[in-house]
Amino acid sequence: MSLEPLEPERALELYLTDRESSVTEATINSHRSRLGHFLRWCEEQEIDNMNELTGRQMHEYRIWRRMDGDLAPATEKTQMDTIRVFINWAESMDAVERDLHTKVLSPTLTDGDNVRDVMLDSERAKTILSRSHRQPRNLV
Repeated sequence: MSLEPLEPERALELYLTDRESSVTEATINSHRSRLGHFLRWCEEQEIDNMNELTGRQMHEYRIWRRMDGDLAPATEKTQMDTIRVFINWAESMDAVERDLHTKVLSPTLTDGDNVRDVMLDSERAKTILSRSHRQPRNLV
């Protein structure tokens, strides 16, 4: 396979445009935000061609992202899962080496890793509870 040069910024533009027809706008915005960190890292590492990415660099990105964002395991997993999807897409564009996405590791969550302990004030709790008692809309 012959790789075709592709700048990270252009890759992100193409990726998001490609995804627009199959995901919600909220998903597009989430991916744009998460992958913005990747673009920042590429700039810091002076990576201006997706062809240059290696498995080792993807591991270095994971560590950098965890430290840069002081990420909880669940957030790190979400970030790395998004990068994996993006890199898999880049493979289909001949922008990165084949199977690079398999080298994008993501943490395995334990039972408590995806739980937050946040106290709600009583008014917010009442609002949430009142919404849960409403009748569901007829979807027919």
